[in-house]
Amino acid sequence: MDHEKILRNLVRIGTVTAVDQKKRRARAKFQDSGITSHWLYIVQAGAAWLPKGNDTVLVIYLPVFNGDGFILGVI
Repeated sequence: MDHEKILRNLVRIGTVTAVDQKKRRARAKFQDSGITSHWLYIVQAGAAWLPKGNDTVLVIYLPVFNGDGFILGVI
């Protein structure tokens, strides 16, 4: 297992390509790789918030191969 590669991909910056309002999740495209993520749940504190298409977002992944990811917010 390439631990260095896993660590490099824990925190990513992406552009929102799709939003699922009912399930409160979104997909993001990562410019450095050209890859679009699977559906990512949106972390929220307090008021309900959803990103919009083309928003630049901060994404964090669990530190395991093919781990789940979460959108932390717009940057």
